[in-house]
Amino acid sequence: MSDHIPSLADLRRDIDVLDDQILDLLRRRSDAVLRVADAKDREALASSFLRPGREAQILRRLAGRTRGSLPIVALIRIWRELISSLYRYQAQVRVAVHAPNKSAARWDLARDFYGSTTPLQLCTTASAVFRALSQPATLGIMAMPEEGEKECWWPLLASRSPDTPRIVGRLPFVPNPRGRFAELGAYVIANMPPEDSGEDNTLIVLQMSEASPSMARLSSLLGQVGLAGQAVAQYRRNDEGARVLLELPGFVAEGDPRLAALVAADATQILDAVVIGAYAVPLPPETD
Repeated sequence: MSDHIPSLADLRRDIDVLDDQILDLLRRRSDAVLRVADAKDREALASSFLRPGREAQILRRLAGRTRGSLPIVALIRIWRELISSLYRYQAQVRVAVHAPNKSAARWDLARDFYGSTTPLQLCTTASAVFRALSQPATLGIMAMPEEGEKECWWPLLASRSPDTPRIVGRLPFVPNPRGRFAELGAYVIANMPPEDSGEDNTLIVLQMSEASPSMARLSSLLGQVGLAGQAVAQYRRNDEGARVLLELPGFVAEGDPRLAALVAADATQILDAVVIGAYAVPLPPETD
């Protein structure tokens, strides 16, 4: 058994060796992503390279392997920087940030998740974000629905038109209790369908005939067709009844027979049910 006690210089050399090995592995990962991009081109699969469900699976797996002193929030930040920086092999991703009153809060959320190399655009209105989505490979970071908000954006997603944006994510993916905006949240929208990550929540919009629908009655109807969920927001306009934004546990695809059954359960009350997206359930806050 060796009695050698490593000196500070020895330990620093060990760190240098590890840094070199990490860099070599990062280069290999970058080359692997490039090969994936080439394979997609060959197989004509380049219609949508963003994979929010797949990315969530990667982050969950890594978080599950975390040991020692590296905080999960730091680990995810490192990998998000890596993932986002390699988007360029397939397209130049841009992010339009809905920031009423030019608030820096959602800007910081977007930067934390999409990295330092992704161009961000500040949009003071929701309509500006929707205009930005007309550009390829653009994501929108949308303020969470609030009672009495001036510009209610989520009813605009309640369309089955193929060019209607969908909710594909929610931020932050790893809540940081010590962050500047610990209570802040945002939805990510894009011109692409949501992707099942294995642990998701789905968002649907119900078009209701009444301006003030009964939430207790709605909850009962959901249970009758095998669904559960809670109302996130409501929107009323003139005499058009109400639209209710519901969040359901699990991944519910458009065309799920339970949605048709929900409408049929009370067709005079529920006029339509449209899936407007889904997101990977964020990781739980890290405890000390």
